[in-house]
Amino acid sequence: MTQDVKNDYYLQPKLQKCLSMDDLAREVAALSTRQEDSEEIARIGRLLMRRAVWFLSSGYSLSTELGYFRPTARGVFLDSELNASPDRERLQLGISYSMSQEMRQALADAEIDVEIQKAASGPQLFSVVSAQDAQHPEAATRGEGVPVSAGQTCIIMCRNGKVGGTGSEIGVTITRTDGNTGTKHFFPLAQLYPNTPSQVGFVMPASAPEGSVWSVMLCTQLGSNGTALLKDPRKVTMADYFVVGEVAETPGSGGSGSGGGGVDENPLG
Repeated sequence: MTQDVKNDYYLQPKLQKCLSMDDLAREVAALSTRQEDSEEIARIGRLLMRRAVWFLSSGYSLSTELGYFRPTARGVFLDSELNASPDRERLQLGISYSMSQEMRQALADAEIDVEIQKAASGPQLFSVVSAQDAQHPEAATRGEGVPVSAGQTCIIMCRNGKVGGTGSEIGVTITRTDGNTGTKHFFPLAQLYPNTPSQVGFVMPASAPEGSVWSVMLCTQLGSNGTALLKDPRKVTMADYFVVGEVAETPGSGGSGSGGGGVDENPLG
Protein backbone atom coordinates (compact mmCIF):
# COMPACT_ATOMS: atom_id res chain seq x y z
CA MET A 1 0.00 0.00 0.00
CA THR A 2 2.87 2.42 0.72
CA GLN A 3 4.45 3.76 -2.44
CA ASP A 4 8.09 3.26 -1.41
CA VAL A 5 7.53 -0.03 0.45
CA LYS A 6 6.98 -3.16 -1.66
CA ASN A 7 6.13 -5.70 1.04
CA ASP A 8 3.17 -4.17 2.92
CA TYR A 9 -0.45 -5.14 2.29
CA TYR A 10 -3.97 -3.91 2.95
CA LEU A 11 -5.96 -6.54 4.88
CA GLN A 12 -9.71 -6.94 4.53
CA PRO A 13 -12.10 -9.69 5.62
CA LYS A 14 -13.21 -12.37 3.18
CA LEU A 15 -16.96 -12.34 3.74
CA GLN A 16 -19.20 -15.37 3.63
CA LYS A 17 -22.92 -15.49 2.76
CA CYS A 18 -25.12 -12.53 3.72
CA LEU A 19 -27.42 -14.10 6.35
CA SER A 20 -31.14 -13.37 6.57
CA MET A 21 -33.46 -13.65 9.55
CA ASP A 22 -34.54 -17.07 8.25
CA ASP A 23 -30.91 -18.26 8.26
CA LEU A 24 -30.42 -17.07 11.84
CA ALA A 25 -33.71 -18.65 12.92
CA ARG A 26 -32.68 -22.03 11.53
CA GLU A 27 -29.38 -21.80 13.43
CA VAL A 28 -31.19 -20.97 16.67
CA ALA A 29 -33.65 -23.85 16.17
CA ALA A 30 -30.81 -26.28 15.47
CA LEU A 31 -29.00 -25.28 18.67
CA SER A 32 -32.13 -25.34 20.84
CA THR A 33 -33.05 -28.36 22.95
CA ARG A 34 -36.75 -27.38 22.97
CA GLN A 35 -37.44 -28.35 19.33
CA GLU A 36 -38.65 -24.85 18.47
CA ASP A 37 -40.01 -24.11 15.00
CA SER A 38 -37.57 -22.06 12.91
CA GLU A 39 -40.39 -20.21 11.13
CA GLU A 40 -41.84 -19.08 14.46
CA ILE A 41 -38.39 -17.96 15.63
CA ALA A 42 -37.98 -15.99 12.40
CA ARG A 43 -41.43 -14.40 12.84
CA ILE A 44 -40.63 -13.28 16.38
CA GLY A 45 -37.19 -12.12 15.28
CA ARG A 46 -38.68 -9.92 12.56
CA LEU A 47 -41.14 -8.43 15.04
CA LEU A 48 -38.28 -7.71 17.42
CA MET A 49 -36.24 -6.02 14.68
CA ARG A 50 -39.22 -3.93 13.53
CA ARG A 51 -39.77 -2.66 17.06
CA ALA A 52 -36.06 -1.90 17.34
CA VAL A 53 -36.29 0.13 14.11
CA TRP A 54 -39.30 2.02 15.46
CA PHE A 55 -37.64 2.82 18.79
CA LEU A 56 -34.40 3.96 17.18
CA SER A 57 -36.31 6.21 14.78
CA SER A 58 -38.19 7.64 17.78
CA GLY A 59 -35.06 8.77 19.59
CA TYR A 60 -34.32 5.77 21.81
CA SER A 61 -30.89 4.17 22.05
CA LEU A 62 -30.56 0.39 22.01
CA SER A 63 -28.19 -1.99 23.78
CA THR A 64 -27.97 -5.59 22.51
CA GLU A 65 -25.48 -8.46 22.41
CA LEU A 66 -24.27 -7.02 19.09
CA GLY A 67 -23.58 -3.61 20.57
CA TYR A 68 -24.91 -0.15 21.32
CA PHE A 69 -27.01 1.74 18.75
CA ARG A 70 -28.05 5.38 18.97
CA PRO A 71 -29.69 7.86 16.59
CA THR A 72 -27.54 10.62 15.10
CA ALA A 73 -28.28 13.79 13.15
CA ARG A 74 -26.01 15.72 10.81
CA GLY A 75 -26.65 19.12 9.30
CA VAL A 76 -25.77 22.79 9.75
CA PHE A 77 -28.46 25.45 10.20
CA LEU A 78 -28.40 29.16 10.87
CA ASP A 79 -29.92 30.56 14.03
CA SER A 80 -32.68 32.24 12.02
CA GLU A 81 -33.68 28.91 10.48
CA LEU A 82 -34.46 27.29 13.82
CA ASN A 83 -37.76 29.13 14.19
CA ALA A 84 -39.38 26.74 11.70
CA SER A 85 -39.17 23.05 10.90
CA PRO A 86 -35.71 22.19 9.52
CA ASP A 87 -35.32 21.42 5.84
CA ARG A 88 -35.24 17.61 5.68
CA GLU A 89 -33.11 17.75 2.52
CA ARG A 90 -30.30 19.28 4.61
CA LEU A 91 -30.75 17.04 7.63
CA GLN A 92 -29.23 13.58 7.54
CA LEU A 93 -30.42 11.13 10.17
CA GLY A 94 -28.42 8.00 10.88
CA ILE A 95 -27.52 5.35 13.43
CA SER A 96 -24.20 5.12 15.26
CA TYR A 97 -22.97 1.66 16.26
CA SER A 98 -20.44 0.65 18.89
CA MET A 99 -19.41 -2.93 19.53
CA SER A 100 -20.51 -4.65 22.74
CA GLN A 101 -18.03 -6.39 25.00
CA GLU A 102 -19.39 -9.73 23.76
CA MET A 103 -18.73 -8.71 20.14
CA ARG A 104 -15.24 -7.50 20.98
CA GLN A 105 -14.48 -10.78 22.72
CA ALA A 106 -15.85 -12.82 19.81
CA LEU A 107 -13.55 -10.95 17.42
CA ALA A 108 -10.62 -11.37 19.80
CA ASP A 109 -11.27 -15.12 19.82
CA ALA A 110 -11.72 -15.39 16.03
CA GLU A 111 -9.19 -17.44 14.10
CA ILE A 112 -7.37 -15.50 11.36
CA ASP A 113 -6.25 -17.14 8.13
CA VAL A 114 -4.42 -14.69 5.87
CA GLU A 115 -4.59 -15.10 2.08
CA ILE A 116 -2.19 -12.82 0.22
CA GLN A 117 -3.35 -11.50 -3.14
CA LYS A 118 -0.54 -9.59 -4.81
CA ALA A 119 -1.49 -6.67 -6.98
CA ALA A 120 0.43 -8.12 -9.91
CA SER A 121 -2.05 -11.02 -10.07
CA GLY A 122 -4.88 -8.74 -11.09
CA PRO A 123 -7.22 -6.02 -9.90
CA GLN A 124 -7.80 -5.48 -6.18
CA LEU A 125 -11.10 -3.92 -5.08
CA PHE A 126 -11.00 -2.25 -1.67
CA SER A 127 -14.32 -0.44 -1.16
CA VAL A 128 -17.18 1.42 -2.83
CA VAL A 129 -17.64 5.04 -1.71
CA SER A 130 -19.54 8.11 -2.84
CA ALA A 131 -17.88 10.37 -5.42
CA GLN A 132 -17.67 13.04 -2.71
CA ASP A 133 -15.70 10.75 -0.38
CA ALA A 134 -13.43 9.64 -3.24
CA GLN A 135 -12.52 13.28 -3.88
CA HIS A 136 -12.28 14.25 -0.19
CA PRO A 137 -11.08 11.19 1.77
CA GLU A 138 -9.87 13.42 4.60
CA ALA A 139 -13.48 14.42 5.32
CA ALA A 140 -14.53 10.77 5.48
CA THR A 141 -11.66 10.14 7.91
CA ARG A 142 -13.03 12.88 10.17
CA GLY A 143 -16.43 11.18 10.21
CA GLU A 144 -17.93 13.68 7.76
CA GLY A 145 -18.34 11.27 4.86
CA VAL A 146 -21.20 11.25 2.36
CA PRO A 147 -22.98 7.89 1.92
CA VAL A 148 -23.46 6.01 -1.33
CA SER A 149 -26.82 7.15 -2.72
CA ALA A 150 -29.25 5.87 -5.33
CA GLY A 151 -29.03 7.82 -8.58
CA GLN A 152 -25.60 9.23 -7.71
CA THR A 153 -22.08 8.39 -8.87
CA CYS A 154 -20.14 6.03 -6.64
CA ILE A 155 -16.50 5.00 -6.92
CA ILE A 156 -14.77 1.64 -6.62
CA MET A 157 -11.49 2.30 -4.76
CA CYS A 158 -9.06 -0.20 -6.25
CA ARG A 159 -5.59 -1.06 -7.49
CA ASN A 160 -4.96 -2.12 -11.10
CA GLY A 161 -8.71 -1.76 -11.60
CA LYS A 162 -8.88 0.15 -14.88
CA VAL A 163 -11.50 -1.47 -17.13
CA GLY A 164 -10.84 -2.08 -20.80
CA GLY A 165 -11.18 -4.71 -23.51
CA THR A 166 -13.45 -5.81 -26.30
CA GLY A 167 -15.73 -8.54 -24.90
CA SER A 168 -19.39 -8.09 -24.00
CA GLU A 169 -18.66 -8.98 -20.35
CA ILE A 170 -16.11 -6.18 -19.90
CA GLY A 171 -17.45 -3.78 -17.28
CA VAL A 172 -18.79 -3.70 -13.73
CA THR A 173 -21.65 -5.81 -12.33
CA ILE A 174 -23.36 -5.14 -9.01
CA THR A 175 -25.64 -7.72 -7.36
CA ARG A 176 -28.03 -7.20 -4.48
CA THR A 177 -27.22 -9.66 -1.69
CA ASP A 178 -29.87 -8.90 0.95
CA GLY A 179 -33.35 -10.30 0.59
CA ASN A 180 -34.14 -12.80 -2.15
CA THR A 181 -34.31 -10.58 -5.25
CA GLY A 182 -30.79 -11.19 -6.58
CA THR A 183 -31.13 -7.96 -8.60
CA LYS A 184 -28.20 -7.36 -10.99
CA HIS A 185 -27.07 -4.25 -12.86
CA PHE A 186 -24.32 -4.30 -15.50
CA PHE A 187 -22.32 -1.20 -16.45
CA PRO A 188 -20.39 -1.51 -19.72
CA LEU A 189 -17.14 0.31 -20.38
CA ALA A 190 -18.91 3.36 -21.85
CA GLN A 191 -20.78 3.95 -18.56
CA LEU A 192 -17.71 3.91 -16.31
CA TYR A 193 -16.26 7.28 -15.22
CA PRO A 194 -13.73 7.82 -13.87
CA ASN A 195 -11.91 4.76 -15.15
CA THR A 196 -8.37 4.71 -13.78
CA PRO A 197 -6.21 2.07 -12.07
CA SER A 198 -7.21 3.43 -8.64
CA GLN A 199 -10.82 4.58 -9.21
CA VAL A 200 -13.67 3.16 -11.32
CA GLY A 201 -16.99 4.99 -11.15
CA PHE A 202 -20.59 4.17 -12.05
CA VAL A 203 -24.02 5.67 -11.33
CA MET A 204 -25.93 3.74 -8.67
CA PRO A 205 -29.41 2.90 -10.07
CA ALA A 206 -32.11 5.27 -8.85
CA SER A 207 -34.25 2.25 -7.93
CA ALA A 208 -31.76 0.96 -5.33
CA PRO A 209 -33.53 1.04 -1.93
CA GLU A 210 -31.99 2.77 1.07
CA GLY A 211 -30.17 0.20 3.19
CA SER A 212 -29.85 -2.38 0.40
CA VAL A 213 -26.66 -4.45 0.38
CA TRP A 214 -24.64 -5.02 -2.79
CA SER A 215 -21.60 -6.93 -4.04
CA VAL A 216 -19.50 -5.66 -6.94
CA MET A 217 -17.61 -7.57 -9.64
CA LEU A 218 -15.18 -6.00 -12.12
CA CYS A 219 -14.16 -7.56 -15.43
CA THR A 220 -11.26 -6.18 -17.45
CA GLN A 221 -8.93 -7.31 -20.18
CA LEU A 222 -6.19 -4.84 -19.27
CA GLY A 223 -2.94 -5.95 -17.70
CA SER A 224 -1.45 -4.63 -14.48
CA ASN A 225 0.11 -1.71 -16.36
CA GLY A 226 -3.35 -0.59 -17.48
CA THR A 227 -2.54 -0.75 -21.20
CA ALA A 228 -1.69 -4.24 -22.47
CA LEU A 229 -4.67 -6.34 -23.58
CA LEU A 230 -4.72 -9.84 -22.13
CA LYS A 231 -6.02 -12.87 -24.01
CA ASP A 232 -8.55 -13.74 -21.31
CA PRO A 233 -10.55 -11.22 -19.23
CA ARG A 234 -9.85 -10.96 -15.53
CA LYS A 235 -12.84 -11.07 -13.18
CA VAL A 236 -12.58 -10.08 -9.54
CA THR A 237 -15.29 -9.68 -6.89
CA MET A 238 -14.80 -7.34 -3.95
CA ALA A 239 -14.54 -9.31 -0.71
CA ASP A 240 -16.68 -6.79 1.18
CA TYR A 241 -20.20 -5.56 0.45
CA PHE A 242 -21.35 -1.96 0.22
CA VAL A 243 -24.61 -0.48 1.48
CA VAL A 244 -26.73 2.26 -0.07
CA GLY A 245 -26.99 4.99 2.54
CA GLU A 246 -23.84 3.97 4.40
CA VAL A 247 -20.46 5.70 4.53
CA ALA A 248 -17.72 3.19 3.70
CA GLU A 249 -14.25 3.12 5.22
CA THR A 250 -11.60 3.69 2.57
CA PRO A 251 -8.03 2.41 2.60
CA GLY A 252 -5.49 5.11 3.34
CA SER A 253 -2.80 5.99 0.81
CA GLY A 254 0.02 6.44 3.27
CA GLY A 255 0.08 3.16 5.16
CA SER A 256 -1.02 -0.42 5.28
CA GLY A 257 -4.15 0.09 7.35
CA SER A 258 -7.53 1.48 6.40
CA GLY A 259 -8.78 4.94 6.99
CA GLY A 260 -12.26 5.84 8.04
CA GLY A 261 -13.67 6.55 11.44
CA GLY A 262 -16.85 8.02 12.76
CA VAL A 263 -17.54 5.06 15.07
CA ASP A 264 -17.83 5.99 18.71
CA GLU A 265 -16.14 3.99 21.40
CA ASN A 266 -18.52 1.67 23.21
CA PRO A 267 -20.10 3.66 26.06
CA LEU A 268 -21.01 0.35 27.73
CA GLY A 269 -17.32 -0.41 28.26
